[in-house]
Amino acid sequence: MVAMAPILIWKESEMSSREIEEISDPIDVQFLMHKAYEKVSLLVEGMAHDLQQGGDMTKFKETFALWGKHLQYHAATEDEYMTGPIRNDQAARNNEVEHEELASQARDLAAFLRRGDSALVDEKLTALLEFEEKDHQELAHRIQMVEDLINEELGEGAVSARARRNVYSRVVALRVCEFDHFDNEEIFVLPVVRSFMDEKRQLAVAKQLLFEQDVDNPRWIIDLIYEFLGPGDQELLKNFEHRISSVQ
Repeated sequence: MVAMAPILIWKESEMSSREIEEISDPIDVQFLMHKAYEKVSLLVEGMAHDLQQGGDMTKFKETFALWGKHLQYHAATEDEYMTGPIRNDQAARNNEVEHEELASQARDLAAFLRRGDSALVDEKLTALLEFEEKDHQELAHRIQMVEDLINEELGEGAVSARARRNVYSRVVALRVCEFDHFDNEEIFVLPVVRSFMDEKRQLAVAKQLLFEQDVDNPRWIIDLIYEFLGPGDQELLKNFEHRISSVQ
């Protein structure tokens, strides 16, 4: 199970539902991505369930591999382009403050107290970013657990009922981990991204999340998102794609 996220000391209006009518902050395209990925995961879970009664092993393996590829790319991209820069910005700000304090040899009590408040915010932010990273590690671990079982026990020919049950239970655990991670990210992480990144930076992150750069088919991510969204959400994503096309 994914642990509860740390409680932040700041208060901010938070979007708690994936039923959105517009994408005002670019990072909120994540709500559509999460919705689509959850539908993919439920499809894979259903296929794993069907394996217990026979099912299509080849189709299951292909669909699971695609799901895992998307989750791994999504997590790695968030680490590199979303939470990573926030962590680096925070460290740079802290170093700048510390250097100024050393230079001035400030000993004013009020200034010290203000520094203490700032340190508390920094501590909570650091905990949040570390939690997001651990969430991604947990996802990767559970993906690997399923992949290992597929490689070890779901080879060619007859496969035991026990192996099929094990695959199903591991896919369910991965899906629950994914759902929990998306909930935590929407409640705790996206508000921080909105606060720390302006629209231009958010658009750049969204572009990385939706399009893989320097590959033959950079649309392999966004095309799957379209496939698993309803008409209204597809229209939102289409409008957002026009908006993101200006990002260099």
